[in-house]
Amino acid sequence: MNKIITVFFVLCISPYLYAQVGIGTTNPNSMLDIPASNPASPTITDGILIPRLDAFPDTDPGAAQDGMMIFLNSPVGTDDRGFYYWDHSVFRWRSIGAEEWKDGVNGSGDDYVYATQARLSGTDVVVTDDGRIGFGTDDPIERFEFKGPGDNDLQITSANTNPPNFILYNTGGTLAAPALLGTNQEVGSLVIKTHDGAGVREIGGFRFYMDGTPTTGSLPSRFTISNTPNGSTSQVERLIIRENGNTGLSESNPTATLHLRRGTASANSAPLKFTAGTRLTTPEAGAMEYDGTELYFTPGSMRQVVMRGLKGSTSIDFPSIPINSASDQNITVSGAALGDSCNCSPQGAIETGVSWNCFVSAANTVTIRVSNVRNASINPAPRTWNVTVFK
Repeated sequence: MNKIITVFFVLCISPYLYAQVGIGTTNPNSMLDIPASNPASPTITDGILIPRLDAFPDTDPGAAQDGMMIFLNSPVGTDDRGFYYWDHSVFRWRSIGAEEWKDGVNGSGDDYVYATQARLSGTDVVVTDDGRIGFGTDDPIERFEFKGPGDNDLQITSANTNPPNFILYNTGGTLAAPALLGTNQEVGSLVIKTHDGAGVREIGGFRFYMDGTPTTGSLPSRFTISNTPNGSTSQVERLIIRENGNTGLSESNPTATLHLRRGTASANSAPLKFTAGTRLTTPEAGAMEYDGTELYFTPGSMRQVVMRGLKGSTSIDFPSIPINSASDQNITVSGAALGDSCNCSPQGAIETGVSWNCFVSAANTVTIRVSNVRNASINPAPRTWNVTVFK
């Protein structure tokens, strides 16, 4: 104790004395040298106590205090407990040797390290011992997990001609020795999940598969988009693009460039439906258009109306028809109007010497006229007649 008092007394009365000072030693090796009482077996007082504060000073230090050190007893804002020094070049207290990453254990019993600054600001950033990374959670389920109540957007920014890419790479074999994937194996997916009140469910996604068997120099792929229909929790593939470019809409094995699912009797299930719009000012070859009244197709430079047929079918028993006479029978065809053209034909063979034609005789009514052109009367057998009316 007497040595310490002597040293501080010397320092106080000799401010311009440039020398090495030793506390507990007569041979100081630096400007201030304080050796431990016993390096092999130190006491609890072998050390230096830096001023301990419960908060940073209300007034920032100045240039004269540049490098001044303190110990913060407890966290203040996002500054954790630990040593700090005043850095006058940036006008702020800087942490000294603080462990930004500390060890912890989550509720599932997994060991991890966490970022102290992020946790103090209310967001967990952790890396578990088995390599899972969590942002906003200390118990990530997947290899990378972002979790939070609000904004969890993921943005990849680039500022040159090489745009940002989101890459999913999957390989057979091992990472050290890659190889071909298996037949029809999934390559990568973007999966969509939500909670149905009982648990987390996958309700859709974008998925890439091998389309067949890959070989060296040949990697055929298939792309699908899935969603979940009403009343179900199971996904259904809606868009399927095969390796040859054939695209199916709810058709898992499209056999045409565009293959549509079959229709059903239920409403809103037609394979193809046009919404009424305005026709092109100048017809374009290959275009199909619908203006709410007519359906058009342009095979070349001339827009043409696609014929709209109204169909009817019924069994008719014509009476015996004398020589050079005719018999008329009517069939109902809803939507038929005077002036519409029509076509009719019997199902199966008909008697020799009989000819026929048809015409719209009234609204919703088509008359079928059967004529006898033989030299004897004819009694046609009952048969089904089909009629098509063109608008």
